[in-house]
Amino acid sequence: MQNHAEPTLRWLDFEQMSCQTLYAVLKLRQDVFMLEQQSLYEDIDGHDESSQHLLLFRENQLCGYLRLLITAQTAKLQRIVLSPDVRGLGYGKILLNSALRRVADCEDVTAVKLSAQVQASAFYAQFGFAQSSEPYDDGGIMHIDMVRSNSAD
Repeated sequence: MQNHAEPTLRWLDFEQMSCQTLYAVLKLRQDVFMLEQQSLYEDIDGHDESSQHLLLFRENQLCGYLRLLITAQTAKLQRIVLSPDVRGLGYGKILLNSALRRVADCEDVTAVKLSAQVQASAFYAQFGFAQSSEPYDDGGIMHIDMVRSNSAD
């Protein structure tokens, strides 16, 4: 019987990431978004430097990630990704819960936003996110904007 290792979470600012960590993050994003999902978009968009980065490790391997960008009174959850081998293990919920706890500590932030792939919108709705746009094509994949209050439980 295989023992499943508990995931480890780490928040890092861009400057705190080693070259190896940054490479692992960019590779995970590329492997899932561009290669697996065949989505062509500008992944390196100039926002990584001003964001906080949540990394999820299992057995010292990066297997989950999200980027948190806070501007004015809005927190944006971006680049939410899991490697294929850990999907279905609840790691997406771990990432989202950690990010929402982090945002809850930001008193000035009143809204949390994200752009969800349409097929994942029910997942985000579990966390209090509601659709705030019509579906639109983003890199060849249909998305919707979603928002929730920062005071949502």
